[in-house]
Amino acid sequence: MKAKYIIANIMIGAALLYACDKDKIELPQPENNTMNSQGSALYYKAAPQEEVTNLSADGTYTFVTKIGKAAPDAGAVTLLTGSMEKIVKDYNIFKGVLDYSLLPSANYTFEGSSYTKGATEAEAKLTIKNFASLDYGDYLLPLKVEMAGQQVFHLVKVHKDGEFSALSESSKKPMPPGSYSCPDRKEPMKMVAYVETNDWDIRNMGQFVLKDSKKPVFDIVVLFAANMNYDAKKGKRYLFFNDKLQPILKDPDKYIKPLKDRGIKVIVDILPNHQGVGYNNFQNYEEAVEFARECKQYADKYGFDGYDIDEEYAEYGKVKDKPYVGGKSTLWFVRAMKEVMPDKLLTLYDFGHSLYSGLTDEQGKEAKDYIDYSWANYSENHGSSIGLPKEKYGKQSIEANYGTYYAEWVAQANLEDCFGLMMIFNIKGNNIESGRTTRDLSKATKKLYDEECIFSGKYHKGPKDR
Repeated sequence: MKAKYIIANIMIGAALLYACDKDKIELPQPENNTMNSQGSALYYKAAPQEEVTNLSADGTYTFVTKIGKAAPDAGAVTLLTGSMEKIVKDYNIFKGVLDYSLLPSANYTFEGSSYTKGATEAEAKLTIKNFASLDYGDYLLPLKVEMAGQQVFHLVKVHKDGEFSALSESSKKPMPPGSYSCPDRKEPMKMVAYVETNDWDIRNMGQFVLKDSKKPVFDIVVLFAANMNYDAKKGKRYLFFNDKLQPILKDPDKYIKPLKDRGIKVIVDILPNHQGVGYNNFQNYEEAVEFARECKQYADKYGFDGYDIDEEYAEYGKVKDKPYVGGKSTLWFVRAMKEVMPDKLLTLYDFGHSLYSGLTDEQGKEAKDYIDYSWANYSENHGSSIGLPKEKYGKQSIEANYGTYYAEWVAQANLEDCFGLMMIFNIKGNNIESGRTTRDLSKATKKLYDEECIFSGKYHKGPKDR
């Protein structure tokens, strides 16, 4: 699309220019990055193609100011600071968040170079300083710069986070301490955290780290939840993300990337939504493949590491041409998801579904051949209903809405019985802020990893905090 758009009083995070009219933001042509209609631009010299510059350390960074016509007189590149607060406010409004702040003036200096008559470009030096004393958080520095009467814009983001050591295949959490008769245990215990995105911010799960190794406590964070909805006009189901998930989709670099940077897998729970469709009424394998392909599009676009199966609230019978099929339907779905996304995780909340050990598809495979990990409902105590080996299953879980006081007991039960995972559902923000969650999790992590747990970094406010 070649056309430009004028959007009043909002900010967008990709390739924007703050227009000469101080109350408007002008979006440039998509292919032109940060260049405006006069051919003027402002960009980070080390990464000229980037529309937004992300910084996270002290240092001096060189930017290039380029104007579309020769300067009529000599001068110097000037930073315009009068509209900075408004730009930050507008950016928060556009993103649907509250937590971007203007970078304090004590943490940067800007030095614009002089230019001669006839010049068409000049450099400027941005110095980030006193980073160690900067509070944890997300900051914006809107660089609105003037050269020879022409104004150009570039957005700088500064992120200050807690200390961590990322998980990877070559850098894992410690194995359980002590002596356990678990001959099949070859990997550290995995911890899984569901976050009810209607309530809390997913990034808080990444702030829990082991005190000594700084490894993240949680290996998998599950966004709860996207929905499996039904479009009556098209006669097909589709993946739906509600308004509380929209900020995450609008800014995956802000919400998802910090978790992935820690080596945490970010997956999405898919929950039926009272509309007559669920995992038990795919009518054939081809229908399951169509839905799986849509799931893949979202995973590729936003960086999801996989999906979680959660069979609840379907209300079968509402859609006449989608009668109930049962476990065979769910088996079509898990096969389709793995064939469409072989590199993504597929997990199972072991509750409410129609799968069982011994049920096979047309390929002669069972659900356990497709599912990577699974865990029991938090009110239950049992092994995998689909026959997964213990090291891929958690037999007991925690409903954190009722507290995490029994985390040590659940950790011990999973550990002693040789299971490989432990799931916690929806840790409450007020319990994080009070320190109660950290104390309870520390008792569990001492059992699992022989390390206490700390909360390192900023507490991010979620919808229930606002």
